[in-house]
Amino acid sequence: MSNIDLLQKIRELQVKSNSLYFNKGLFPSYRKNTVLGLSRPDDNIFFSVSVLYILQSLSKSFTSDEISILSDIETDLLPNLHLYSNNSLRNSYNFWQKKKGKHFPNGRLLHKLGKFQLPDDIDTTSLVHMVSRTSRPQALKTKKALPNHANGYRLEIKNGHEQLKKHKAYSTWFGKDMPIEFDVCVFSNYLLWLNNFGFELNNHDEASIQLIKETIEQSLYFVSDFKTAPEYPNKSIILYHLARLASQTKLLNDVKSKLIKDIQKQFKNATHPFEQLFLQSSLLKLGINIKCNQQTIKSYVDTYWWFTAGLLSVYSNPLIKKIAPRALFHFRFVCPALNYALILENKIIRESSISELQ
Repeated sequence: MSNIDLLQKIRELQVKSNSLYFNKGLFPSYRKNTVLGLSRPDDNIFFSVSVLYILQSLSKSFTSDEISILSDIETDLLPNLHLYSNNSLRNSYNFWQKKKGKHFPNGRLLHKLGKFQLPDDIDTTSLVHMVSRTSRPQALKTKKALPNHANGYRLEIKNGHEQLKKHKAYSTWFGKDMPIEFDVCVFSNYLLWLNNFGFELNNHDEASIQLIKETIEQSLYFVSDFKTAPEYPNKSIILYHLARLASQTKLLNDVKSKLIKDIQKQFKNATHPFEQLFLQSSLLKLGINIKCNQQTIKSYVDTYWWFTAGLLSVYSNPLIKKIAPRALFHFRFVCPALNYALILENKIIRESSISELQ
């Protein structure tokens, strides 16, 4: 498929009118529990803005016709954002709509239980701000609120890698009483946001950067991907996020060579063709050329998951911590449009790399 064919395919997946499960402009995603055999349409904004972030980052390579398609995607998608915002004082956003019963949508039980309603999160907020081109004063509201949700301010982290608990880094969550959680993929998206707005680093920003550096220096994702990124517990996905941060900022220059070696190791060990694809993208972004078999990639766009809701990930009880990484307690989220966006990203990066070598 050509670049415009892939972009048109993504556009075709965008919801054209309000339906029972999705509003106009969203990219459908689905949460699945393979152990229990469950699959539900999931109305969230995270995947839609994740798709748009990748497309916008590629837009410098688009033709005028491709730019027009991207503009149509933005026109339909962006009006949905206000449905996922609940706190104008800090200008933060939620994975799900904040109306009562909108968490774990289209399910039979969890949406009825208030304890499973998530607070706003740094991950979704960062992506929303970047794709919607939020003004600097509005983004500054968020920046000023973040220290209130850092490790050690009110609560201290109980989970994750023991050697990282000393860092006064940010938690994934804005919630006042939500346990502190470290996730290096969330940190990576946050630091892209920080770089985008050019905010001065404070001690919590420095701690978040240092935490990522130590994670890379010690290859902690190979020790436990769940402890490293409970929302993205997959070594390949973790390394993709770190490579994206390292390729777009100077924040990880000190550990870039180590990161490249770890990505090369994971590329060699990865058995899933889709993981090989975006690990190839990661290496190309960091200036390392490597070949990847593309023949069966499109057969995985409807099944490859990118994000996880771990029902037990924030609990510190020793028994719960032991069983929390098990698939039984995870909902895996699949978004075909995001997977097509990753294919398009890979294609454009490969073509750019080839042209630079000629």
